[in-house]
Amino acid sequence: MSGLSLGEIQARLKDYILAAGDDPAPLLPLLAGGHGLSGERRLGIYHNAYRARLAEALEAVYERTWAYLGDQEFHALTAGYIEASPSSVANLRDYGDSFPAYVAGQQPDDPEAGELAAMDWALHIAFDAPDAPSLAPAALGELGEDDWAVAGFALQPGLSLATFAWNVAEIWHAIDQGGVPPPAARLAEPTGHVFWRREQRSHFRSLSPAEYRMLASLGQGAGFAACCERLGAEFPDLAEQAGPWLFGWVSDGMLSAIVRPASGQP
Repeated sequence: MSGLSLGEIQARLKDYILAAGDDPAPLLPLLAGGHGLSGERRLGIYHNAYRARLAEALEAVYERTWAYLGDQEFHALTAGYIEASPSSVANLRDYGDSFPAYVAGQQPDDPEAGELAAMDWALHIAFDAPDAPSLAPAALGELGEDDWAVAGFALQPGLSLATFAWNVAEIWHAIDQGGVPPPAARLAEPTGHVFWRREQRSHFRSLSPAEYRMLASLGQGAGFAACCERLGAEFPDLAEQAGPWLFGWVSDGMLSAIVRPASGQP
């Protein structure tokens, strides 16, 4: 092994750190003096520190999920997830995007746990999203009739939509206020939610099916008038609601710009 290149040595060290319970013996001849620590001890420090940092990242993002599940169950899930999903990102803030799906797969009898984790992640993404200007209400007044026929709207970076079948919003609010969460209960019908950042805070609220579809269509690049026309047959009251929704989205800071189709840019 002494003839290995630096890159090969680094690759073997990485493989050891990522592997659960790997034998350190093949790496020991590569280690220099340890200032009193054995080779096994020094390798163990790296092996455990990697997992500790990832666990801390998950704890910071999924704080409400942690509170809901409790220490033992949550730490068992994070330990399993770390072994199943090694980090592939340079910034720890980006680690853990697939944790909600992992929780859902590991907790089939508690489906609200995966949905609660999805809420935590959506709020985290909203908070860490890049800054973008908020569309001013006055900008809507500058649109002429021809503009309204084709204009679309850019959503704020980090704004996301999710649909939940369980009362996870109620559970999240109770935990956030330091209270006892209510028992998990399936909603009468799945309910859409929007997540976004405003004034350096993450927010979320529930949406009607029609408003959810409108925001989803705008996020996919459809024009406002086209959304109204396409969804009008399915939601007869949409024509009356779309205008107030739009002004509400602007007031809440969900939109960043008007998009004109000539350039496809704000």
